[in-house]
Amino acid sequence: MSSENFESLEDDFISLRSRIASKIDGQLPRSSGQARKNLARDIQRELDDAQRLIEDLEIEVKIAPYPFRMQMNNRLKGYRQDLSLLKKKMAQSENNVAASSRNQLLGTPSQPSNSPFSSSVSGNRGRLLQINETINRTTESVNRTQQIAAETDQVGIAVVDELGTQRESLIRTKERLVDTDANLTKSRKILRSMYRRVMTNKLILIVIILLEIAILVGVVWYRFIRK
Repeated sequence: MSSENFESLEDDFISLRSRIASKIDGQLPRSSGQARKNLARDIQRELDDAQRLIEDLEIEVKIAPYPFRMQMNNRLKGYRQDLSLLKKKMAQSENNVAASSRNQLLGTPSQPSNSPFSSSVSGNRGRLLQINETINRTTESVNRTQQIAAETDQVGIAVVDELGTQRESLIRTKERLVDTDANLTKSRKILRSMYRRVMTNKLILIVIILLEIAILVGVVWYRFIRK
């Protein structure tokens, strides 16, 4: 059954969601250096697994019986929001680390104004600020794109649900047409049978009339003409 597959995938997603949230909220802030990088890679891999589970759940919703589809779709929307929130937390955490590194770099004591490194440090600082602004704009653009994609996905699911409803309506109409055609076929057979019976009765009646006429002619001939 489709609902059983959905519940199994749902349990896997909930377990994975809890594990990812625990790592992002608990382990990631306390780690640093190479350990943090390894943990970040593990979290990203689990986020990808969670995304695949969401896609599998979407397939199960599409093929589920219509009476259960609405409830399953509502639960799926909640899981999408949870996954989107985890991705945003992960991105924010990485952005905070990058910002902290940039601040540490920019906060390095500057060289005296007459130092030959003064202009170089100033130029590097300007470029880093520009890069920081570009990263922020890119992050905002990605977030907007994810939001638009989620909204588009919801619209697509709504359209699929509507098409499924129309398909079921067409199937019921087709079944009614098949039943009507079968009834018409039976009616035609009955009418043909009735027509044959009527024609048979007419022939019998004609034969009887002819016999009566013949008998009458015979009686008249026998009683009047023969004498």
